Amino acid sequence: MTDSVRRIADEYVAALAAHEPAAAQALETTSPRALADLSPEWLEERYALQGRVLDRLAALPADADDHVLRAALVERLSSDRAFFDTGFTTRLVAGLASPVHLILESIEGLEIGADDAGESVLARLEAAPEAIDEYIRTLRYSRDLGAAGRFTGTGVAAVRQIDLLAGQVEGWVDTDYFGRLPRSADLSASSAARADAAAVATNAALTRLVAVLRDELRPDAPTDDAMGVDVYATMVSSMLGTPIDLAETYAFGWSELDRLVAEARSIATELGGTGDDPVRSAADLLDADARYRLEGVENITRWLEERVAETTVVLGAEAFELPATIADVDCVVSQASSGVVYYTPAPPDGSVHSRIVWTIPSGVPVAATWQEVTSVHHEGLPGHHLEHTVNRANRDLHPWQRYLCEVHGYAEGWAHYAEQLSDELGLIRDPAERLGMILGQIWRSVRIVADIGMHTGWPLPKTTLTTERTWTPELARDFLVDFALCEPALATFEVDRYLGIPGQALAFKVGAKLWMEARAAWKAERGDDFSLAAFHREALAFGPMGLGPLRTLLLAG
Repeated sequence: MTDSVRRIADEYVAALAAHEPAAAQALETTSPRALADLSPEWLEERYALQGRVLDRLAALPADADDHVLRAALVERLSSDRAFFDTGFTTRLVAGLASPVHLILESIEGLEIGADDAGESVLARLEAAPEAIDEYIRTLRYSRDLGAAGRFTGTGVAAVRQIDLLAGQVEGWVDTDYFGRLPRSADLSASSAARADAAAVATNAALTRLVAVLRDELRPDAPTDDAMGVDVYATMVSSMLGTPIDLAETYAFGWSELDRLVAEARSIATELGGTGDDPVRSAADLLDADARYRLEGVENITRWLEERVAETTVVLGAEAFELPATIADVDCVVSQASSGVVYYTPAPPDGSVHSRIVWTIPSGVPVAATWQEVTSVHHEGLPGHHLEHTVNRANRDLHPWQRYLCEVHGYAEGWAHYAEQLSDELGLIRDPAERLGMILGQIWRSVRIVADIGMHTGWPLPKTTLTTERTWTPELARDFLVDFALCEPALATFEVDRYLGIPGQALAFKVGAKLWMEARAAWKAERGDDFSLAAFHREALAFGPMGLGPLRTLLLAG
């Protein structure tokens, strides 16, 4: 049988499906596993598999069909292998996105019930101990490979990340998080007993993980968080799906930061901000303003639902051809942490809806909308929820692109572009909400300069924003607190995230810049015939991929 891009992609996803439930769901089949395989054997096997797929793709004629799918596959698999070669894939320990977090997220907010969906949650809980032990073996394997010189980077994560993850995992055990998962009233006694046993086994496995982190890995862990220019450049390229000029991007980040801080101060002054820090002064006024203050979970949820519904109407009328499934999203307010809005897409099988989640401090159900509107646009519409929904509704895309191709530069770049688009479409309603939007953009600009600066060791340029010339985690935190008005605890968490997942922080503004450049090129070429809806339709039709091939396709017009 003659080889083809689609056949190669089909066989690749089929191979993944034996180890990764998401791949099986993408193919509308059943995986033999309830949770993804975290073992070192599978990670090495997948690395070799990706190499074979790349070889087969390279052997095809240059004019083979499915050139878009081919470009996406070549970039992503090449980037995944380069990422592995730094040691990051196997040593992954971080306070936000480590494999053990994925285990938690697979059951977070769900109920163990008597129906099929509840049984799936229970099956994942029962699979958690084995998955945690696989992760432990991978961490040990990574340490040994790193000591043998297998990687361009280290085989053990930095002390900061080890301490952070160990503390988080210990907290899950101390609070019996897995034992307290919600259970339906009609859950049978036998299922309840299974859940009890699985929670005990999971806590035991997590306790083993903490011991491995602290007693076995920490003594070998580097104390320096920085990746260094060469390894960092590889990781950035993998995160974005394209190589970039780091020096040029660093300069761009500083230019944006200077511009946006000046704009925030101007808007804040108009809003009544005074003194040396008019932005914080204005923020205090807005937080106390009844027009932007919500009290109680019900009121916050109602506001979120209404804002999403109103945004959907505007987008469908002016800028997008929306699929009917755009309405399949739940707005959730969670009393778990402080002031974060996030999005979780529905699984490929559609067993639960996608969710836009606004977390607020437990016991303090009060929220100020002026600063969070832009987060709702980023996470919901026209951001992550719209992009996910449009792509998943596109049956012309291969299942690998629809469900499995995850590129930070593509997804976060689109969502950050969506924030500015919302303003253009009149969804930012007044100067207060515009100040909130600008603060969000400042946050993403700090991400660029801090992430590059901390990992490369490059000095700060001469700027009116600070007299400091050397990056430290404390300085990065201060930038977030002082200029983006992040809460100190969240700012600390953010900086730990930048240090633990190098390069991901650049995805937002670098990706948004590409989307804006492509749109400008389209408009220049088409003049009066330019249509925003047509641009979005044709641009999103390419599907998720690295920014490199996406740039080529978008700018080709």
